[in-house]
Amino acid sequence: MEDEGLVGRLLRNSWVELSGVELPRALIGTSPFIGAGQFGRRASSYHSRFFNKPLAVAEVLSAAVELGVSGIQALPYPFIIEAIRRVETDTGVELAVVATIGPYDPSGDLALFEGLDVRAFLTHGALTDGPAWPGLGELMEEARSSGALAGYVTHRPMRALRRISSGELPRPDVVMLPFNALGYMMDAPAEAVIDELRRLGLKAIGKKVLAAGRLRPEEALRFVLHYDKFIVSLAIGVAAVEEVRETFGILADLLRNRPQP
Repeated sequence: MEDEGLVGRLLRNSWVELSGVELPRALIGTSPFIGAGQFGRRASSYHSRFFNKPLAVAEVLSAAVELGVSGIQALPYPFIIEAIRRVETDTGVELAVVATIGPYDPSGDLALFEGLDVRAFLTHGALTDGPAWPGLGELMEEARSSGALAGYVTHRPMRALRRISSGELPRPDVVMLPFNALGYMMDAPAEAVIDELRRLGLKAIGKKVLAAGRLRPEEALRFVLHYDKFIVSLAIGVAAVEEVRETFGILADLLRNRPQP
């Protein structure tokens, strides 16, 4: 892995601007902390280690911040918010937050993130991928009124992009979608998703880029960075300090060595 000082500079200084809002290219994801089902046999272990345990979550987040990661993709759970606030107090670093809202109380979740540096509010995939619901446009405008981007998380990227294209879903500022070399939890090949993003003029945050641990980090990240004109930020969930150092160290190395435009 690269020298940690260099890694930190690379990660801290790697940002992208969308509609006047800056997003870090590297976000630490929080799905492991709720024991999300995509982790298969590890989900139960993750749930036991982290759920409702903000100190355990803060340990992993602190390792990422110390390495130079300056953004987090945060699910709307009070223990995750508590961990973020604790890490910010302990490290003196204000994290840029990409916040998921919903599925149960998206309007209430806006308030849950109050006081944090929220750069984007994204509706939960269970909301995005269900029937279009009244009040979605108003919710997005409320999010934008705070100075944040408004958009969607989707578990079905091609279907969601086509619903945006048809006008069934209001046009977002950004979308977060699964994107990986295996096509894991995707409903279309990677190239097809990129073509649709290009056609719509949209940018995306990639999630499940490691295919929930089914891909080695270097292989997975090299693939996704090939599409970085459209997949402009990556949310990467890690569940241990060692995983933080390995995965984000590899990402920094690839960012340093990628061909310049």
